Amino acid sequence: MAAKGNASLVPRFASPAVSVMFEKETPIIPRRLDVHRALGTVCELDGFLNAIRCIIDCPRRLFSATLIEKETTLEAIILEDIDYIDKNGNLLERSVVAYKPAYELFVNLIYNRISESKTSATDNLDWNLIEYYGLLSTADIEDGPWNRFISQEHSILRFINADNCECLMFYVEFSDFVVATQLGVQWNELQSKT
Repeated sequence: MAAKGNASLVPRFASPAVSVMFEKETPIIPRRLDVHRALGTVCELDGFLNAIRCIIDCPRRLFSATLIEKETTLEAIILEDIDYIDKNGNLLERSVVAYKPAYELFVNLIYNRISESKTSATDNLDWNLIEYYGLLSTADIEDGPWNRFISQEHSILRFINADNCECLMFYVEFSDFVVATQLGVQWNELQSKT
């Protein structure tokens, strides 16, 4: 134990227990360490979609998932995204669809681009991709609605981005957050450096 008067040995942000050891009160900086309960799963989904992008040879980061904390309505979130798209690209279509047409996006934009020789891998990808939305539903309300991707309608935006790539964005709404999932439809190959 340090002698009295050796306060310079006290770590600057020591815990109260360490401070007592050194007979000096050391201030602790209060920090907000709250992390949204769905953030981990959304980050995993985003990484999973990026891996799928690599498997289907998409050279651009057109597959992603984003957590949007719902401080307003889903409509306001979508209108903000439309405004951004209008300033940086071109909105082609806006629609609202049930599960089956939303699921077909995965089939047409991901699974059909994977070799037919990989059917078991495609089945596994499908199960995992749908399961992420189930995990998000559980993170939202543990005993609430089953997989929100399957059990509700979704707004979809189809647009051309600033790089002239066609994309789809669909929104899965939860109680206090929204997951916006982007899928590439058609992309330009990256220019090779010469």
